[in-house]
Amino acid sequence: MNRMEILREILVALHLIGMAIIVGGYFSLIRTPKVAPGMLHGSYLQLITGLLLLTIAEMGSGEVNHMKIGIKLLIAILVTVFAFIGNKKQKAFAAGSSTAGVAPAGGGADGTVATAVKNPSATMAHLVFAGAIINVLVAVFVH
Repeated sequence: MNRMEILREILVALHLIGMAIIVGGYFSLIRTPKVAPGMLHGSYLQLITGLLLLTIAEMGSGEVNHMKIGIKLLIAILVTVFAFIGNKKQKAFAAGSSTAGVAPAGGGADGTVATAVKNPSATMAHLVFAGAIINVLVAVFVH
């Protein structure tokens, strides 16, 4: 095994770890979905290792499917942007909720207390997860 093959295998392992961080982060917070910092870091890892893997593939003698790579790159960029936006929203939400104080006690007509606030990064968390899964499907099924 030459050095380029070893480097490629290390990058593939890191690429898969990035995917595991995104999917694991999503499933660990599935009851209250939000973009965790780890999901953002996983998306960065996926994007960077993917670009490095593309560089190694282009330097090799094999043929590269540029359509597949273009689709995967577009999705990876979207996943990273969604994770970045969701992480910023999550930080702002956490900062705002820590300074907001305690909600007044009291209830509605049925006796329930309406203190739950929807997490603003939940949609971004779903988009990050879905984009990561779509990228895996493209990698496996598009030849």
